[in-house]
Amino acid sequence: MSETLTGTCLCGGVEYEVTDPQALGYCHCTRCQHWTGSSLAGVVVAKENFRFTKGQDLVKTYQSELAPRNFCSNCGSSLYDDLGAVYFVAAGLMPDLDMRPSFHQLVAYKASWHEIGDDAPQYAELP
Repeated sequence: MSETLTGTCLCGGVEYEVTDPQALGYCHCTRCQHWTGSSLAGVVVAKENFRFTKGQDLVKTYQSELAPRNFCSNCGSSLYDDLGAVYFVAAGLMPDLDMRPSFHQLVAYKASWHEIGDDAPQYAELP
């Protein structure tokens, strides 16, 4: 049985569905810090398991050095990165995701004030 979750941006203008999420992890790179205001709690899902149900025309893209970063042009909510698989912001999901973090990546770049409080594996760079 496939697990399907729904998500939205802050204003509700963009809505999406995610089927069969693969992993939940944190990215601590400086780009994600700027993009989200902290580390990014992101969910990895295959591209074919991510689809918009509303407001795709509101989605705009900023091409960072690493990957296209997609956001709602109305409210500015961070939505997802396109890294071959989709890596999307976990906070937008409803109901809450029933997963625990399985990794922390780019920990060498985390903010000095941020303390990692779980026992998921930590990688200084990309795993």
